[in-house]
Amino acid sequence: MMAVGGGPVGGEGAKKGNGKTVAIVLAVVLILIVAGVSLVVLTSRKAAPSEIRIGTLYASSGSFALSSGYQLSGLRLWINQTNAAGGLYVSSYGKKLPLKLFTYDDQSSTSTAATDYANLITVDHVNVFVSDFGSTLTAPAVSIAQEHHVLLFDPTASSPGFFSSSDPYIVDLSILVSSEWPLVLAHYLITHRTAISRIAILYLDQAFTAAQAATLDSALTAVGITPVYYQPTSASSSAEYSTILQSINSTNPQAVIELGYDLNDIAFFSAISAGNYHFPFVFTIYPGLEYSVLLADTPPGSLNYTYTYASPPVVQYTNVTLGPTTSQFVTQWTSLYGHAPNFNNIAGYNAGLLIGKIISTAGNLNQLDMRKAANMLSGNVTTLEGPFVLNTSTGAQLGMPMDVLQFQPSSSGLVPVVIYPENVATGTAIYPAPSVMLASPESSGAGSAYFWQSDLSVPAAASMVSPNSIFSAAAYMDGERL
Repeated sequence: MMAVGGGPVGGEGAKKGNGKTVAIVLAVVLILIVAGVSLVVLTSRKAAPSEIRIGTLYASSGSFALSSGYQLSGLRLWINQTNAAGGLYVSSYGKKLPLKLFTYDDQSSTSTAATDYANLITVDHVNVFVSDFGSTLTAPAVSIAQEHHVLLFDPTASSPGFFSSSDPYIVDLSILVSSEWPLVLAHYLITHRTAISRIAILYLDQAFTAAQAATLDSALTAVGITPVYYQPTSASSSAEYSTILQSINSTNPQAVIELGYDLNDIAFFSAISAGNYHFPFVFTIYPGLEYSVLLADTPPGSLNYTYTYASPPVVQYTNVTLGPTTSQFVTQWTSLYGHAPNFNNIAGYNAGLLIGKIISTAGNLNQLDMRKAANMLSGNVTTLEGPFVLNTSTGAQLGMPMDVLQFQPSSSGLVPVVIYPENVATGTAIYPAPSVMLASPESSGAGSAYFWQSDLSVPAAASMVSPNSIFSAAAYMDGERL
């Protein structure tokens, strides 16, 4: 049959028409598919918040004011730098978000802190929950974080009791768990047991210091060294420490270990000076963490030949994978504030660095996703504070080691000499501490150079530094941790 016009029914003209129709249909289908995929992508990406809310506490007064302020200033610097760079990129939102800091003043009160921590979560609705300085002021935050299923970013609380495999809502960012702190010190004492076997241990009855005392006591007794004095204290004044020192002195110790916070150390050294006590070996915590404070607020010469933990910025980390090296940060901080940073400044800044990396790795602000991201980063990141290594089951920090140093006086001031472990040592210890202290003729006032009359010489590795800028001594250290 022929159609009008001579073309066969279903012939070439019809085929061309059908082909166009099919092409149009396919094009429409393709457009719908693309549009659908785009719609899925758009709808699956959550609406971005206007900012990332970071909440923390600080103490403007009370026993933790100094350390708390140092930590906050470090964290604040990281926030300012991140915002200056446009914010923090979060992949689930596809853009950078500015950081906004929310703070409350807990005045070193745990009851005030508990209320303030709750407000950060329930009133301010922070995305990033950061604890105040130290174990005492962090303690209320641990249970509050658990209750609200919010991850607690912990810069400087190291009490082992905070960390449990049953609690996924805490991660220790910037400080070795305190039960691990004295292991290097214990090993040093054990290796020198022939000279140092009569050891007195005095510790503040707080979680941070009690954990260290327990570890030290356990390590010593395990090898047959029973401390001649092992007592907790709640002392805070030099008068109270004077009474305690009478008891310690009566045991004729070859080493005295006093474990407290900065104000405890200041009172302890003041009591030693007032009572004219002399011990062959004295170890305290805070001269290594807040040197300038201890130097200024203790009697002249108090720190001579004493021992403490070696930590950044004295210990330098160069092979970092996140943020500046230790020396770069010291230079940066000094140019901004006119003085070198201390450990707690660094801890606050380091916490910020790791918070940023954790959020970037998680790609979102989900609390458990951030904890998983922290676990992923464990063992794979080194910062200006050292290797970031978590117990991924509990969130406790196992990296960032605490070595042992001795402050050795020179004609130009005190020099921090790392004495142990041997692979990072910059010199050897002078033991026992010489017993006669003389003021150097050219020095006077706070921070003056003092030296002990002795026939022992300062090791060559302990180069001269200004007494008021001890942390520049890092430049002389050839035993850096890598």
